[in-house]
Amino acid sequence: MKQWVPVWHQVITGNFRNGKAFGKNKTITFTIHSPASAEKVRIRFSNMLGKEPYQIEAISIVNEYSRMPVTLAGKTSFSIPVGQKIYSDAVDFPVPKDSDITVRMYYTSYILDCNMIEDNADLQKGNVIDTRISNVVSKPLLAKILGVANAIPTIDRIEVETKADVRSIVAFGDSITAMSKWTKPLAKRLEEAYGDQYVLLNSGIAGNCLLYKVPGPMESVFGEMGTKRFAQDVLDVPNLYAVIIGLGVNDISYYNDETKGDINLEAFQTEITKIVDELHQRNVRVIMQTITPRNKVARTMGKYFPEMEEQRLLWNDWIRSAGIFDYVFDAEEVVRDQDENGYFFKEGLHMGDHLHPNEEGGRLLADAYDLNKLTGNQ
Repeated sequence: MKQWVPVWHQVITGNFRNGKAFGKNKTITFTIHSPASAEKVRIRFSNMLGKEPYQIEAISIVNEYSRMPVTLAGKTSFSIPVGQKIYSDAVDFPVPKDSDITVRMYYTSYILDCNMIEDNADLQKGNVIDTRISNVVSKPLLAKILGVANAIPTIDRIEVETKADVRSIVAFGDSITAMSKWTKPLAKRLEEAYGDQYVLLNSGIAGNCLLYKVPGPMESVFGEMGTKRFAQDVLDVPNLYAVIIGLGVNDISYYNDETKGDINLEAFQTEITKIVDELHQRNVRVIMQTITPRNKVARTMGKYFPEMEEQRLLWNDWIRSAGIFDYVFDAEEVVRDQDENGYFFKEGLHMGDHLHPNEEGGRLLADAYDLNKLTGNQ
């Protein structure tokens, strides 16, 4: 029996600089991977956070076998109304097992959402969906300065119709997850080991906290706190089989006398336990990552004080000893180093900011996962 299963997913967050950071009248091109074979593809569009309809003038999907336009109600040019999520028409499109799909979308609106999980996303001026695009990824100046990937607007899910029983594993985290440095190599390992049994989906948001909604100009970009977005960004995923929780490193960076009533070990224990109980009631596996070091962070929201590090160590001690998780993945142990001032992110494994794993750091994290414990296979 065929079913629609997600093979790509991102969380829609608020816009940045009123949507003008990446501009309008642009073509975004990015490539995703499907572990399962299929004959049809569909895309889910979301304009839940926009203040006006989102206008898409043309969108197509491409692989080595075919190029097809994506339509909505039979139209190749369409808008996504404010406050709605809408599936495209199903596109007859051959997808071999273990293959790539490239999406090219020309939009005329300012980008109304701003999550950035694909380094391969290429942004070009005008409508170039039918022209050859170079391998050099083009970025606006602000994106280059911030060191972020291009935003893929209004698309939050891509699905294929397949006979395979594909189970979803969701990575629920912050920028360490959203930047995809460890999720992509881990997805590759899962496919090499289990074929099309699992797909790893990214529900990370840069700057996101579990317990705290960040105030100020980045509030919408950093998203709702994890406890608020859990239902939509995790429980709403079809065929949910396992969840990898990787939140907490941003919470502790906001720990101070004013916030410690909300950001503390007891609150972390309480909220994580609620999430675990909810998932276990649905027979979903829970994998908990320890919180990686933040000492020596060069670019952070304010200074990193010893009291913050004390919280991180306390939270990690609880994660390791709680006994409520199906698998504890000790991410800190993989990437940490130590000197007289405590733990820090090992040199050569971060992106220069002592916080986010680089390609090598992401690969080491992915390689350190015990796949049998992750999936529950013996």
